[in-house]
Amino acid sequence: PDPVATFVTRWTTDPHTLGSYSYVPVGSSPDDCETLAAPVGERLLFAGEATQFAFIGTVHGAMLSGIREAERLGVRKIETPGLRGW
Repeated sequence: PDPVATFVTRWTTDPHTLGSYSYVPVGSSPDDCETLAAPVGERLLFAGEATQFAFIGTVHGAMLSGIREAERLGVRKIETPGLRGW
């Protein structure tokens, strides 16, 4: 179905984030990222660099998490325009 609403973030100008990215604080573990990445039911999935421990805080971590969630949805052929070998 068509979306019923949208939300645009402006994280680079948000006074609470100022363009921040995630990081692994002292006392946390890869399990925390897995918890963030855990689906809720079959239709609510989470992607983003904070959900992919091996590359947390990076663009490629965000991309890999998106691929992971696409695969959870059943997508079998992931195409990344302009990139080879992914």
